[in-house]
Amino acid sequence: MMRKNTLLALTLSVAAFPVIAAPVTANKYEQAELDMGIKSCIAEVANHANYDDASQVRHEIVVTKRRTVGHKLSIETSVYSESSDEAIRAYATKCIVYRDNKPVRFSISETDSGA
Repeated sequence: MMRKNTLLALTLSVAAFPVIAAPVTANKYEQAELDMGIKSCIAEVANHANYDDASQVRHEIVVTKRRTVGHKLSIETSVYSESSDEAIRAYATKCIVYRDNKPVRFSISETDSGA
């Protein structure tokens, strides 16, 4: 089942996970499922990305597909230091989560854009 692409942007301190904004079109159950899937994917990004010297991490999340049993997400992550307004590192991530909200497919690569 295809849905409109949805862009969610969020910024968080390195020490805490964010409260995530929701697409307006989702019902409460779908939204809760999506929020949990996003948090799971962001946690997986944190397990693989280098947050050394970071004062702020920004994730831009695009929900590319709503599947019958989960979501396919694209995540652009930028890592900022206190001493610079430009990202010191950037990552591109693809993450597929099912209803148990654990990533079943995950790939991350460091990018040159923004860093």
